[in-house]
Amino acid sequence: MLFRRCLPDDLPAIVALQDANLAGGGSPSPQGFLSARLDAGQFLEFARDLALIVATQDGEVAGYLCAAHNELSGRIPVVAAMLAALPGVSFLGRSLASQRSFVYGPVCVAAPWRGKGVLRGMYDALRREIAGDYDAGVLFVAKGNAHSLHAHADGLGMTLVGDFRFDGRRHWILAFPVPLPPHC
Repeated sequence: MLFRRCLPDDLPAIVALQDANLAGGGSPSPQGFLSARLDAGQFLEFARDLALIVATQDGEVAGYLCAAHNELSGRIPVVAAMLAALPGVSFLGRSLASQRSFVYGPVCVAAPWRGKGVLRGMYDALRREIAGDYDAGVLFVAKGNAHSLHAHADGLGMTLVGDFRFDGRRHWILAFPVPLPPHC
């Protein structure tokens, strides 16, 4: 498995993977779901802004992980609602609003690759890319998305720090520390 920054040729596969995992009108998938849809142009903005990490196997996209500055991510209404809640949320003894933070997500792993270390590999690649540039990453998980909460809190060790409401739904806020650069 190769973990790297997104290339323009990856965008159609990323959009297709996203579309196959969006929350629908029915009951949410027990394997997790995405709450908001992005188009190829928005994914490209994430790639240019901070990072869009992809996992590929034999040239096929097995997963993607977006990360962006709060200003760019805040254009997505559900993310804007999370960011508005950060002044009242503390992480590592300080308000998240006072920290150098960025938004982690959306993230998606193709069904055949779930539980095989793909999420961990993308997360580790992202943390290496941004080491020293931020204090914390923040993300939200819909309260009905137990699979994603488990993957991030239990699987990656992220900390549940708060919650917020958007569009009649409750969401958890999670945070994680960004490491110092390797030479420190």
